[in-house]
Amino acid sequence: MNRTTIIMVVLALGSMGLAWNMRPLPPQTGSFEDTGTALSEGFTDPTLATALEVVTWDDKEAKVVRFAVEQKQGRWVIPSHNDYPADGTERMGKAAASFIDVKKDIYYGDNAAEHGQYGVIDPTSEDGKGDERGKHVTIKDAAGKILVDVIVGKEIAEKQGYFYIRHPEEKRVYGARLELDISTNFTDWIEKDLLKVKRDEIVAMLYDPYTVDEELGKVTGTNPIRANLGKVDGRDEWSAAEGMELPDGKIVDTAKVRQMVTAIASIKIVGVRPRPKPLTLQALQSKGFFVTPDGKRLFGNEGEARIVTNDGVVFSLYFGEITYDSGLALTAGGEVEGEETPVTPELDAEKDEKTANRYMFVEVAYDPSIDKGEQPEPPEEGEAPKLRGQDRAKQLGGRFGEWFYVISDISYKQIHKERTDLFKNAPVPKDPPAPGGAPPSPGPPPGM
Repeated sequence: MNRTTIIMVVLALGSMGLAWNMRPLPPQTGSFEDTGTALSEGFTDPTLATALEVVTWDDKEAKVVRFAVEQKQGRWVIPSHNDYPADGTERMGKAAASFIDVKKDIYYGDNAAEHGQYGVIDPTSEDGKGDERGKHVTIKDAAGKILVDVIVGKEIAEKQGYFYIRHPEEKRVYGARLELDISTNFTDWIEKDLLKVKRDEIVAMLYDPYTVDEELGKVTGTNPIRANLGKVDGRDEWSAAEGMELPDGKIVDTAKVRQMVTAIASIKIVGVRPRPKPLTLQALQSKGFFVTPDGKRLFGNEGEARIVTNDGVVFSLYFGEITYDSGLALTAGGEVEGEETPVTPELDAEKDEKTANRYMFVEVAYDPSIDKGEQPEPPEEGEAPKLRGQDRAKQLGGRFGEWFYVISDISYKQIHKERTDLFKNAPVPKDPPAPGGAPPSPGPPPGM
């Protein structure tokens, strides 16, 4: 090998070495001093969790969104939704358990400049876009001690079930195996049975799909349908209440009334708004509800429905204004009362592209004349008998008296029918047999 050849080989090897040193490197992984340690040291009992907050970035709304659940005075509430009652014990346990035995499995580095690619930028930071911001989860115990405080980022593509994570006060990023069971959906945390009534308990129904002319200040088209449940030939059938005028040749359609009653008993809400105390006319009218000058009668601008149970509890539902809000604005309302999205002509013109949810006002009363239930316990001497419906109505009245509700457009349409939909043709009476003669001929067989 001559000198020239040797020089060329040396130069080639040098170039290869330089190229190797300049190659793109994968994210730094491996072990560090705390690799394999617990993500939330000392947190082993999910029942200790009494407060959860999740902070995320809503890219569509371009704002930070906070969702919180906590235990206050022995009951679960949702602070981010004006302390609306939460059905929280089981779901909080699952959320907290998501972080039990979670380890810092894979070390990905301490470079803050790489936080965006891992999706672990603090959601409240002014830096980062879209999925570059993570989900900040904080869990505390009853004393306010932090049990979990972590920003959860993107799922790791090459490791299913693993997510990038970091502690908010640290730059270091780890990969951890997580089975996240944390919902920030309002309806996942609340009691889904709003009225707490079964269809078989309902014995009477009133429906009146009137409208309110707000400019003239008058109710138009009121003509309530009243129906009662009773036995006909041994079967439960709905029929017109005494004194109700029926259209000529029509009777109440049992199947249609049953459908409406079922829809009312299973009504679902998608949002809540606190009722101010004292309740003002302005607060009512902003949601589409109106009161007569004497203050004795409430109307919803899209009618009302009423059901009565066999223990005398009377539920009155008033249907109010449409709201096109979405996200947190739908489920909790504006940060300031009345800060709702106004229904402008421009917005109303886009209604086919938006979800038109609707406000609902619920009142509960008690009618002892209908209460067929038994006394919960014998009355004390000198006390009037107390039937079970009294306590139930009082309890429900306190619950509903604090809130305006927002129901989905689907729930509203299942209840809100045309008046004519609840009637059907009356059966044609059969001709009685002629006195002393044979019954009338049934006519020729079919097809003749």
